[in-house]
Amino acid sequence: MRRVLMLLSLAGMMPVPSVADLPLTGTIGVYADGAHQYNAYCPFPIGAPIAKVEMWIWCLPSTRGLRCADFSIGYPANALQDLVTSNPGVSSSQGDLAGGYSACFDACQLDWVWIAHQSLYLTSNASTYVEILPHPGIGLYRFLNCDSPNCCNEPAIKGSTLYLSDSAHACLPPEIAIGTGSDTWGAVKALYKE
Repeated sequence: MRRVLMLLSLAGMMPVPSVADLPLTGTIGVYADGAHQYNAYCPFPIGAPIAKVEMWIWCLPSTRGLRCADFSIGYPANALQDLVTSNPGVSSSQGDLAGGYSACFDACQLDWVWIAHQSLYLTSNASTYVEILPHPGIGLYRFLNCDSPNCCNEPAIKGSTLYLSDSAHACLPPEIAIGTGSDTWGAVKALYKE
């Protein structure tokens, strides 16, 4: 009995996301990392012809939770796009990030959650940005919440913009921001051959 009481008291000390801690209106934004802490990449290393950066789309649900999200992404001219990876919890998605994307989770989300991840290849060090845009078919950023019995659409607020080659914002450290993999310029160009 003593052991059960001790376990129950320890379980009570563990942080559990609370609906009371969520905002009344959810937000959606673009971040530089998988922990939604940074919204900028630092400048290119000297002499680099191209830089690989990572982009994460994160949502913070409203107090009613998050089941689906509708949005699009605005890319700068100097960013070549690689394949999109969806969160494993996304049960269905349609469209593409630039033209309008809709994604639904298999369970209600009640805390920060990422929807999609994508690598971008920057072909110049011009200061620019990637931003969340309204879904063109809907005209806004929209979440489908988890209210029962009928889920309801609700507007979302535009959150973080991802600044590229801009040290005026909280930069992801250069050793993390600049791709250190074995990608070469030829390999990047091969992604876009017809």
